[in-house]
Amino acid sequence: MAKFESWSFLQWLYKHFIALLIVQIIAIAVSVIFSSPSFIPKEYKSYTIVYPANIADYSRESPSEQMIEFLNSVDIKDAVIDKFNLGRHYFGNRKVTFDKLYHEFDRNVVISPTLFRAVEVDVSDVSSDTAYEMVNYMLQVLDKKFLQVQKEKSMEVANMWKTQLDLKEHQIDSMVDIANQFGKQYGLVDYDGQSKEVSKAYWTAVAEGKNSKQLAELNQQMSNLENYGIKFKIINQHIETAVNDENLLGVKYEDAMKDANKHYTYYNLVSAPYKADSAYYPIRLLIVLISCAAAFVFSILFIRTVEKIRG
Repeated sequence: MAKFESWSFLQWLYKHFIALLIVQIIAIAVSVIFSSPSFIPKEYKSYTIVYPANIADYSRESPSEQMIEFLNSVDIKDAVIDKFNLGRHYFGNRKVTFDKLYHEFDRNVVISPTLFRAVEVDVSDVSSDTAYEMVNYMLQVLDKKFLQVQKEKSMEVANMWKTQLDLKEHQIDSMVDIANQFGKQYGLVDYDGQSKEVSKAYWTAVAEGKNSKQLAELNQQMSNLENYGIKFKIINQHIETAVNDENLLGVKYEDAMKDANKHYTYYNLVSAPYKADSAYYPIRLLIVLISCAAAFVFSILFIRTVEKIRG
């Protein structure tokens, strides 16, 4: 039964061979015409695959996720749109909203992660040169954007250390002024050394029967050491500690400034972009085949329907 029906269908096709052939010729002609560049512009693709490098950790995002976020940012989109005048490039002289322009940009520029946590940047355009140049420019802007963020963060850290360094220097200056006042008013220079020397000189003077004026001077020095020496010593110890802290803060400030002035590259090229020499879209052969298949099925249904109507 199945063989009989197949044979009948083949006979039916042979009967209407001319009509079906004409429909196929028309379908081929129409699909070739409407898939030509006049109706469907050719599109070329350029792409690159990059690995993130020298990217600091922020929250829980991986370096690849950070790179994708940056590439999809409005700042980078606007930079590329301005550089290549994409409003005119995509829409000619027509006025378009930013939403429509961004939508067209997102249609032509696709940022996606790869299986091994690299990042792929695909750019499609009617010009192979423009597609290639856009990929390269996006990488340049990405580098500048990461550098700007890194510099801002490093400067924040540097400014924090600089503030603490300035405060520490002010503390040291204040303590040095106090120590100098003790020196001018009470003749204090070195508590431990002076205590030994003054005490020795006093008892030597007593033993040798020095005059009362010399004893009075030595007695005054001993009184100054007794009343102000410990405070003077503590101040000098604080000064020594503060100077060590100042040195550590100075090193941290210098390191932060070095980070702020570094010029890193924030990606490693895995696959460099290149100019496409053939269009990836439209696939004219596929369009022709689909059109012919659709026309064939439609013509069969149409003829069968007409035959049924005629009885």
